Amino acid sequence: MTVPRPLGRLFAILAVLVSTLTHSEARAGEADAEPITQVLELFTSQGCSSCPPADRLLTKLAKEPGVLALGYHVDYWDYIGWRDIFGSAANTERQRAYAQAFATTTIYTPQMVVNGRKGVVGSHEAKIRKLMRTTALPAGDGTPKVALSVEGDRLHITADVGELDPDAPAPVLMLVTFDDEATTTIERGENSGRTIVNTRPVRDWRLLGMASEEPMDIDLPLASLLKRGEPNGGCAVILQSVTRDGVPGPILAAAQMDFDDP
Repeated sequence: MTVPRPLGRLFAILAVLVSTLTHSEARAGEADAEPITQVLELFTSQGCSSCPPADRLLTKLAKEPGVLALGYHVDYWDYIGWRDIFGSAANTERQRAYAQAFATTTIYTPQMVVNGRKGVVGSHEAKIRKLMRTTALPAGDGTPKVALSVEGDRLHITADVGELDPDAPAPVLMLVTFDDEATTTIERGENSGRTIVNTRPVRDWRLLGMASEEPMDIDLPLASLLKRGEPNGGCAVILQSVTRDGVPGPILAAAQMDFDDP
């Protein structure tokens, strides 16, 4: 489904309270050692009749090694009868920012953005896999690195960008929290009567700040990220370049972590 929309606000940098460590501490609860080589962002909606095949594909791809799969549920189809339980204006705004980056005047669902570089129809597996092969995240010595760990009651985030181009905007560091999986019976709208499984639906995303050549060392209270009384899912940190127009560019590095049940 395609909807013409005016382009959204530029990819603004949001400020949040962070704490910078000045000394080294032992790490506990490190994220999975499997390096992330692919970041797949599916813009989807429970109210879109074209989306279930793409939702199933995201579930499939999320199980593959090295893949960070995220479901951004948009809110612009809520008016047709079903209010997506994961939909948010912030997710729609991220998709609009990508639309500006890709020089298009429309946004649609399902759309899969691969490694921040290109968007394609979210159910077209062959096209998605071709992009995955040609746009994998950089790896090896000298490439940007990010990591997650849990230290007591804190989530610890590190990022090492390395040498930056002084003539280009600084990359941004982004934190995403998500549920693991959700099954929803749709009662109204285009998917009325269907039961839909959504993998890694995004609960919240926030920009932590701009990276510099100095390594970043950030603490956040773990309690603010956990979802008490329900499966917690997990979180991911994404280091993403920014264009001169202020919109998202290629993703440089990513890491993910699953939270234990409370």
